[in-house]
Amino acid sequence: MTVTDVPQRARRPLPTAGRWLFIAGVACVTAGVVLQIPDVAMVIDAHRMPDDMDMQNGMGMDDMGMPAGMSMWTTSMVAGMLLEVVGLVAAVFGLFRDAPRQVGAGGVAPEAIEHGELRPIHAVTYLVLTVALVVDIMKPLTIGFVLPGMREEYGVSEAVVSVLPLVALTGTAIGSIVWGLLGDRFGRRTALLLATLLFVATSACGAMPTFSWNLVMCFLMGCSAGGLLPLVFTLVAELTPRRHRGWVAVALGGVGGLGGYLAASGAAFYLEPGYTWRILWLIGLPTGLLLLALSPLIPESPLFLLRIGRREQAEAVLRRYGSHLREPQEPVPADSGQRPGALALIRQYPTATAVIGIVGIVWGLVNFGFLVMLPSQLHNSGMVGGAASGVLARSALYSAPALIVVVLLYMYWHGRRSLALFIAATAVGLGGIALWSARGTNGALLVFSVGMLVLALSGINAMLLPYSAEIYPTALRATGSGFAAAATKVGGVLGPSAMLLMLKLDGGLRVPAFVLGALGLASAALMLKWGARANQPV
Repeated sequence: MTVTDVPQRARRPLPTAGRWLFIAGVACVTAGVVLQIPDVAMVIDAHRMPDDMDMQNGMGMDDMGMPAGMSMWTTSMVAGMLLEVVGLVAAVFGLFRDAPRQVGAGGVAPEAIEHGELRPIHAVTYLVLTVALVVDIMKPLTIGFVLPGMREEYGVSEAVVSVLPLVALTGTAIGSIVWGLLGDRFGRRTALLLATLLFVATSACGAMPTFSWNLVMCFLMGCSAGGLLPLVFTLVAELTPRRHRGWVAVALGGVGGLGGYLAASGAAFYLEPGYTWRILWLIGLPTGLLLLALSPLIPESPLFLLRIGRREQAEAVLRRYGSHLREPQEPVPADSGQRPGALALIRQYPTATAVIGIVGIVWGLVNFGFLVMLPSQLHNSGMVGGAASGVLARSALYSAPALIVVVLLYMYWHGRRSLALFIAATAVGLGGIALWSARGTNGALLVFSVGMLVLALSGINAMLLPYSAEIYPTALRATGSGFAAAATKVGGVLGPSAMLLMLKLDGGLRVPAFVLGALGLASAALMLKWGARANQPV
């Protein structure tokens, strides 16, 4: 690919002054994180020392896991954090100084674009967006790997360290909404760049000297990571020919999910033993910078450009992707006069938005509540060996064949019915676990039910955001995708507490499996009855 193959918006995303401000901001943020690395190296080296060597040197470790007499609040640490703040402010000003704040006089409906076939440039763009998905998905999964080391180093209890996932998931829920709103207001690419830079800045979470500071930084990291997901699927929906966008988005979602799991588990396996849990946060620096380096290959959405009246730039992007404008068949654009915003989403499309919210929350309750606590509950029951745990450990491999089924169903059976089917399959898996819990004798039933549950949750995860990106009009697409992502995280925030409450009622898996299965069947019925059809905006 030559430079001329890259869309005009990708080559010159900002006016000259704004572009240089953004570059300066990236440099400051990067320098700020790098300045803190020597302090992290000091802690890593201290933890590598055998205990008897620590005693011989008279060092020992303090209550924060630091070598006695040493502090991470060094000059380089403070200077690094200040540089990050300055860099973020400069980047925000550079990105938004000329960004449009009002809906322009655009007026070309999505139906006024004549799409061509998929081209090699589509594949390049999808590859870069898949990198963004992997970066986004691996961070929540990394939390489970850092908790044991964090608990040991800081000397905190299990109850205290369990606050970290709650704070991080809350950040992702808030970030999904905020970045979706920014994407509809200032552009998908602009919001994606800022979310990525914040992700780079919060990689300094691995340098924080106290658990409290880790909570603050991980909340901000969650906010940044939560914004990548809806923006990626919004761009996929608006760059892909209509007849291909559904299966492409679902395939990217599945590949990104599998890649995120493998990236998180691989980093924990290969890097954590030698560099402690802190390295799992610090790798956000190179991965975020890689995404920023690849960002010239991501164009602004042509539909967004049309909506704000930048017709020439939109036409340039469309030409690169094998599409062109044609005369609209309708005199009034589909989303003419619509303004972005969460209130507009709820006011104009209350039914479809409510259905997506319910499905997302139920998925979060099951995935982050029931499934996460399932291994410990099976262990406590004393009725099963390693079969069910093996199914959970191989869940990523189980997702690969399921991805093919998901893509085919989404291509030929539409998103609404495909989602309803997989939600119902979740209820079937939960029902099988409830039946096993009541009888406790059929190991094959448990293995089948857990496998069904893992596959169904993987399918919903791959479909929900692409479906949400398709059904909303241009002015609300990023906000709608952000809402769907936030709903799943809200379910994750509520899931562990809801599970603990239901377990107290019965002491086994029967009650939570039955209750969540009933919620799954209800949400599947709601999706079939009132869910909007994909490829046809609500």
